[in-house]
Amino acid sequence: MNKLKNISFLAITLVLLVTFTGSDAFAQEKDLNWTSFEEAVELAKEQGKPILVDVWAPWCGWCKKMQKDVYPKLAVTLNENFILTRLNRDDNESRKQYQQFSITPLRLAQKFNVQNVPAVVLLSPEGEYLFHVSGFMEADKLEEVLGYVVEGQTENLLR
Repeated sequence: MNKLKNISFLAITLVLLVTFTGSDAFAQEKDLNWTSFEEAVELAKEQGKPILVDVWAPWCGWCKKMQKDVYPKLAVTLNENFILTRLNRDDNESRKQYQQFSITPLRLAQKFNVQNVPAVVLLSPEGEYLFHVSGFMEADKLEEVLGYVVEGQTENLLR
């Protein structure tokens, strides 16, 4: 009977551990303040924050890994210092308003010189293109890049 109690206790503990660990990861991702592209441009102007554009594609495994594993680790930095938005690189149907143009996400990604996904595009608070980085980046590397943007030191990245 004691063995059965111990096994039951372990089983309950494991279930609780898995439940709370999984929900914590979900809560972190849910806490990221992603907005539509047009809303991001407006919020950036209002709040004086740069825009981080996550350029992705539905078939891209590395894009999903960035979404699941990288961005949640940087939630505090991202939410405090950036306006977040996403562009589906493969979308050639819908339209986005950028500056005075109505443009598809595919053409907008091309305008930002994005050829590969995943990519992170950084725009100024006025919506002007600053630079982009292509390819999967671990959280610590992306955080370093974002630090330059927050400090207004983007010219150091481009050397």
